[in-house]
Amino acid sequence: MSFVADMDATVHVGAGTDIQHSVLHHADIGDRCRILNSVIEGHPDWPVSIGDEVTLINCHVQSTGKTNAFSFCGASIEQRQTRVGTGVVLSNCRLVNSTVEAGCGGFGASISHSHIGPRNDLRSFANLTLTQTAGDCHLGSEVSKTLITGPGFVSEHYSSYLSLLAPGDYPILMADGREAVLSGLPNASNIGAGTVFANYGGEPLPAASLEESPGSAKGTAVVYSAFVCINCRVINRYGQPEGQPSPFDLLRRQDLTVLGFGSFVENKLTGRIPAFAYAGDLSPRSHRLGWVLEKKPGIILNTVKKMQALLGGETHRLRYLLQGTLRLECQLLQEELDGERPTLYTREQLQDGLRIMQVQLNDGRWAMDEAGTWLHAWRFDAARNQWC
Repeated sequence: MSFVADMDATVHVGAGTDIQHSVLHHADIGDRCRILNSVIEGHPDWPVSIGDEVTLINCHVQSTGKTNAFSFCGASIEQRQTRVGTGVVLSNCRLVNSTVEAGCGGFGASISHSHIGPRNDLRSFANLTLTQTAGDCHLGSEVSKTLITGPGFVSEHYSSYLSLLAPGDYPILMADGREAVLSGLPNASNIGAGTVFANYGGEPLPAASLEESPGSAKGTAVVYSAFVCINCRVINRYGQPEGQPSPFDLLRRQDLTVLGFGSFVENKLTGRIPAFAYAGDLSPRSHRLGWVLEKKPGIILNTVKKMQALLGGETHRLRYLLQGTLRLECQLLQEELDGERPTLYTREQLQDGLRIMQVQLNDGRWAMDEAGTWLHAWRFDAARNQWC
């Protein structure tokens, strides 16, 4: 070990660890690590904790015990200490009161007041704050006030800004009409380059004066394994549900932006986008309900393929997802058609969407066996350029 700067009894270093130009205070560092041009400043009660075989190049790591919290719909982030798991590799680093779990890597990533799940790939210039992620996520650019509870979320581009909740709990309707929630599933959303999830012109939060206000009201979108095209602008509405509302409650709220499972969205939009719908404009009258099922089933097939890969030997947990989502969406659209809740769609839109979904539900093309694989094999017809 070659210490150029301060070293005292508050620092504990494992075997085979190489530390170079660092000022280290209140830190526990594991075996076979490489800590290079770093300042690692822990707190006596909140030391920096670094696992084995970690590489931090330019570093600057802090652990202060002070919190900066964010919560939404029962998910929350509140980090007071910096912890780095086994095998993490970060180049430019800057960690402040954050946990980075095992197997993560990133070039140029900056992380503060966040909890990054295992095996995350943080792309160049990723700047994460007040963010919690699940495992196997690929994230780039600005990520703020984001809660990803289902693994497999992808936003691997430089010029995106994310502020959203990506759940791992999916609401469905069983064949006997019972509501159910499939818990702990992947969230295989794919977010394109240049995409923005934010609000525009939020109202200042209450305070004695504008100068003392902690910021503006910030809405958060809810995203269920959606496909979001490049340069899409998603306007988060300002609803802030209290406590832990059920996924069914979220789908029926008018003050949230929700992207349903298997939806395909682009350009500027807000509000609830039904599952399997195409939305390419702010006007709901331009949305095509059930369009993905009929015109772009490959989007759904690709999403399910990713979910199966992430689940490994537990693909049986997907068995009811597709048909259960179809039943639930049919019920929600029928409620709008019957006037039981407000709608922004025309009667013709609702009828067309219901027709598509009911036909594809009844013919069983989205049915799965007990192992969570397709009951009827899908194939790509090159002559017709479509999936059959």
